[in-house]
Amino acid sequence: MSVADEIADVLLIKAEAIVKRAAGALDVMIHPDFVYVNAAGRSFDKAGYIETYCTSGKIVFAEQRISNLTVQDFPGTAVATFVAHDRFVVDGQPVDSTYQSLCVFIPGPEGWQWIAGQTRTAG
Repeated sequence: MSVADEIADVLLIKAEAIVKRAAGALDVMIHPDFVYVNAAGRSFDKAGYIETYCTSGKIVFAEQRISNLTVQDFPGTAVATFVAHDRFVVDGQPVDSTYQSLCVFIPGPEGWQWIAGQTRTAG
């Protein structure tokens, strides 16, 4: 399996985990030193990401679809760029929007781990 295929699988697992609110699945796939910047410019560490996007109920995902995935494979690192179409509810308001994302992965004890990412509104 190519690195691009492996990263596509990891992104699918991540999308399923946020929809199912499966904190354990996210915990395994996110590196302890994780940093993420969302489309609103807010930064998250691992615990903050899992709480905000999975366990708190602040943001509840109904769907995340990924398209236009490209993966650059560097020694010990994989960088993915893609378009994410998200449907979720935040503060009681439904959101149906498209984002451009960049995610960085490094090898971990159980496969690729997500160590950094940034998302912005597509357009």
